[in-house]
Amino acid sequence: MTVVTPTLRARLRGARVWIALAAVALGGAVVVAVLGAGGGTGGRPLGPSNPAPTGAKAVVEVLRDQGVDVTVTTSLADTLAATGDADRTALVVDDADGFLTDDQWADLAGARTRLVLLAPSQTALDVVAPGVALVGAADDGVVAPACDLAALSRVERVDAGGLAYSADDVDGAGDGTAVGCLASDGGDGLVEVVGADAPVTVVGATTALTNAAIASDDNAAYALSVLGQAPEVVWYLPGAADLPEGEGTLATLTPSWVTPALVLLVLTGVAAMAWRGRRLGPLVVERLPVTVKASETTEGRARLYERSGDRLHALDQLRIGALGRLARTAGLPVGASVDEIIERVAPLVSAPPAALRHVLVDARPSSDRELLSLSDSLLDLERVLRAATAPS
Repeated sequence: MTVVTPTLRARLRGARVWIALAAVALGGAVVVAVLGAGGGTGGRPLGPSNPAPTGAKAVVEVLRDQGVDVTVTTSLADTLAATGDADRTALVVDDADGFLTDDQWADLAGARTRLVLLAPSQTALDVVAPGVALVGAADDGVVAPACDLAALSRVERVDAGGLAYSADDVDGAGDGTAVGCLASDGGDGLVEVVGADAPVTVVGATTALTNAAIASDDNAAYALSVLGQAPEVVWYLPGAADLPEGEGTLATLTPSWVTPALVLLVLTGVAAMAWRGRRLGPLVVERLPVTVKASETTEGRARLYERSGDRLHALDQLRIGALGRLARTAGLPVGASVDEIIERVAPLVSAPPAALRHVLVDARPSSDRELLSLSDSLLDLERVLRAATAPS
């Protein structure tokens, strides 16, 4: 007898789909973790250290090449400390996640340094630049500044994708005046507010600041004009640490890479379930060391019953098979009981139920002759039933 043991190669071949799914999940998790790393500055859109197409690392490098000192901060306290010399510093604020409260925006405005807001929310505008209103998304496309802002006098073509703002109510909101540039449907991609305090620049056209677009048209000159008007730039990225105690939610405190990682794991699980749930094809015959015929198995069991003298057990096996065949012939369901079979079969074969019960249940053979007689009775019962139910 030869025993076949699966080799390592065969096991690996059988598990190749699972290995592929695990590799895809692991690779995706690594990519997501790398893109989401960096303490909130490396993987976020317009992140000053993000080299991805949506990042702004190229703008920071251009500013530094022009002699502008760029400092990245991630907390309000560090930001206020870094803006000590208001005359030499411009403060760039990118609160994309909406962490800052009204009081914190008031603290930033109180620093009395030039503020450059990247795609600010209406909450920030109401505190820092009253009268400026968020209109909505701006149409992608290249436009001319078309304004009297001196910093953009040499800029002719800028990618205006991003957000648009309206400054129609600035004149009535206080001593400030506003200049709108990069006009789009219903608003401007850039608004410069000049008032009694330090100027505020609202930058809605942020697509031009990304790594993917900075080398196109006059986007680099636009970035230098907007962000490089002071020798020092503090680039502030608010984080969860700036949230007041009790204000944080699960969504705001969860790192940005968690959601895509969970989505990837769910998709991997769905793919695995679909793979395992599909039809596996025809059954494969197992390679057995010895093939035993059914007739030999039946004969072997019969000899065991004979040797042990267990006539009742042998008769019960015959009765079980006969009851199943009688039920099928009489049109009964598979789960029909013995009493139901007797009640259905008795009138069909014109025999009293007690006689059928004696043959099918009650009789206990005391000799081989009685065992054979009862076996023949079972065969006769099946034959009579088939004749009675056969179509005429």
